[in-house]
Amino acid sequence: MVAQLTIQDRGEVVMVTFTQARILDEGTIRAIGAEFEKLTTEAAADRKLLLNFRSVDYMSSAMLGQIMKLHKQCKADNVKLMLCGVCPQVMEIFTITRLNKVLAIESDEAAALAAFSGDGGKKKGWFGR
Repeated sequence: MVAQLTIQDRGEVVMVTFTQARILDEGTIRAIGAEFEKLTTEAAADRKLLLNFRSVDYMSSAMLGQIMKLHKQCKADNVKLMLCGVCPQVMEIFTITRLNKVLAIESDEAAALAAFSGDGGKKKGWFGR
């Protein structure tokens, strides 16, 4: 089976990039899910995990389930999860399902890495509160 993901260390961040433009096949989604199960262990030392969607232009709803399963595992393991490079079509799916309110999503890799190095992407009010 063709590799579905590339995994790189980017300083303090484990970055995962999808290699396929369309994530539709059930077998592919299961394989990605299996890789996701290993990711929180890889990211555990630095506690930061970035999913880069720059190559993805479409994915099935079953893939949303895998992302949410990873999100839940990251919360349990105290790993910061962020997404980036989400195309307008996929972002529309995140918006319709309101996952854009649950998941931290940045426009591109540079913005995501900057958000990780700052305050975890959380905006603060006056006087840093």
